Amino acid sequence: MPEIDPLVLSYSHLKDSPRAQDALHTLRKVASLVKPIMRARGWKVRQLTEFYPHEQNLLGLNVNRGQKICLRLRYPADRNQFLPIEQVVDTMLHELSHIVHGPHDAKFHALWDQLRDEHEALMMKGYTGEGFLSEGHRLGGRPTISIPEARRLARVAAEKRRTLSAGSGQRLGGRPVQPGEDIRRVIANVVERRNQTLQGCANNTHNEDEIRAIADTATKSGFSTQAEEDAANEAAIAQALWELVQEDERVKYGESYQPVTARNPAGSARRWESPQEPPKQEAACAKKIPPRPPPPVPDTRPALPMPSLDTGHVADSVPSSWTCQVCTLQNPLDYLCCDACGVERAEETSKELSQRTTKRQRTTTVYLTGSPERGPKPPTRPEMSNSTKAATLQPGSLFDTNLASRSKTWTCSFCGRVRDWNLWTCDLCGKVKESS
Repeated sequence: MPEIDPLVLSYSHLKDSPRAQDALHTLRKVASLVKPIMRARGWKVRQLTEFYPHEQNLLGLNVNRGQKICLRLRYPADRNQFLPIEQVVDTMLHELSHIVHGPHDAKFHALWDQLRDEHEALMMKGYTGEGFLSEGHRLGGRPTISIPEARRLARVAAEKRRTLSAGSGQRLGGRPVQPGEDIRRVIANVVERRNQTLQGCANNTHNEDEIRAIADTATKSGFSTQAEEDAANEAAIAQALWELVQEDERVKYGESYQPVTARNPAGSARRWESPQEPPKQEAACAKKIPPRPPPPVPDTRPALPMPSLDTGHVADSVPSSWTCQVCTLQNPLDYLCCDACGVERAEETSKELSQRTTKRQRTTTVYLTGSPERGPKPPTRPEMSNSTKAATLQPGSLFDTNLASRSKTWTCSFCGRVRDWNLWTCDLCGKVKESS
């Protein structure tokens, strides 16, 4: 089997910094972990460089879509201490995404998430980068292996890794949650690390000239090492493991599965479609839409008023939640701190919610077909007719007689009970009224 051309052509590490050889080893390790992902998309990086910028938040940058990628390997406060390899690999995947997409938009995040998922899937299959065929994986001294043998070894390694990780309660490449540890804090830390990687990307905070200046400074201070050709056996094993990952993807997406290529770097998980090629599923649904019914006859009756918001914009409706600025969790309005990370709700968010709630309470009447004509004010109490008024005011009328009879009473001469004048007998003692 012939040798495979390297996907990373050269490395550059800071020769005057302590543990320089460890830095070179870390660069090679990071490159080997992402090579299957790069090979599937046809990506190449001309130089992978270590840099140590004065800006402590900078973690990586990409010059001219992969011509040079710079990574921070050491902690800002201590050159002797290296960052975790997982964090450096995540930064590398982030910078590789800039080969296709420049700004941090939805397409960029979709591709970055896809690369992270593929890297984790490779780890779960047993891929640990170059050196897979080192101690414990030698093949009896044979110089090369066939593709079927590489696939067999890949499946054996994947099955072994699956058996070892079964029931461990953790995902490969990560630390399990310790007993008594706050799961909300763990989630918040993951989100914070992602935000740090985003904020630490120089492509988002510096212009092209500044990026080139930072990269040139790192190259001048570094020692360049030409990359060796990848061993054929290593590449065969990596390719076989990649095929296993794609088999899982094919099962996951079914008929909608699309292989990863240079033209389709996101594979089946792409979350956008080009305007010229609408999704097949949406196109099929569009064919089933029935014809539109004829327009209804316009109603000439006066429109009834309906209550409406006094704001005139949908965005001014009262929100049902607020978003944490640290971990982006949607929290209920009555929560004064984030339920995931415990960060207190920002004062600006509280003021905005208060203003929008106050504005929501002001309502008015909106007529859908125009303003109605103003009519006479409705009476506050029902008015009486002239005849009713006359009958009420005329002495001796029926109303006057009834009122007089209601107020007139007689007193029983035997028991002293007061009775209504219309009653002839006392209901207590039975004595008859003496006069009428």
